[in-house]
Amino acid sequence: MTLSRRKFIGGLMTACLSLTTGPVLAHGPTPHKTDETVVIDVPFDAVWDVVADFGSIAKWHPAVKAMSLGEDGKTRTLTLEGGDITESLDVVSKERGVVAWRMDEPNPAALAVSSFNDKLRINAVDETHTSVQWIGRFYRADTSNFPAEGQTDEAAIAEMSRHVKTGLEGLKRFIEESRTQ
Repeated sequence: MTLSRRKFIGGLMTACLSLTTGPVLAHGPTPHKTDETVVIDVPFDAVWDVVADFGSIAKWHPAVKAMSLGEDGKTRTLTLEGGDITESLDVVSKERGVVAWRMDEPNPAALAVSSFNDKLRINAVDETHTSVQWIGRFYRADTSNFPAEGQTDEAAIAEMSRHVKTGLEGLKRFIEESRTQ
């Protein structure tokens, strides 16, 4: 085999290898999940009445400074410390014990994610206790291969974890205190 033919074949092999490994090395955003549960010391129906009201989040989530509900009752704009985000209601099913919604308009200054789908699962533990599980799936704010500082996977995970935990703690406190008044 001649030297120029070896170079040609070697170059061709290198090109083919880079085509097969290039997409593997190019990495976009990874979906992340959150899954937290709280047990509230009240019966299912009392918890359901609060969480099924899509407009009630400003009453119980400490991070929500204000909330405006859309005319259809299925969209809401939340004002958080860094600005507003808009969400849409997907499911409200008492039979399944599920309320689910998604982010419509992201605002990385308000929450370091580009999108999320969240749901609350409400289950009676017994006659006087109810568990609320907040499950979410989300992507970081900057979905490029080299995200900006504060818009990374780590930032998104930290913010969504804090948002969910704070929300569940606030929900528990709000419902339990409402029952004692």
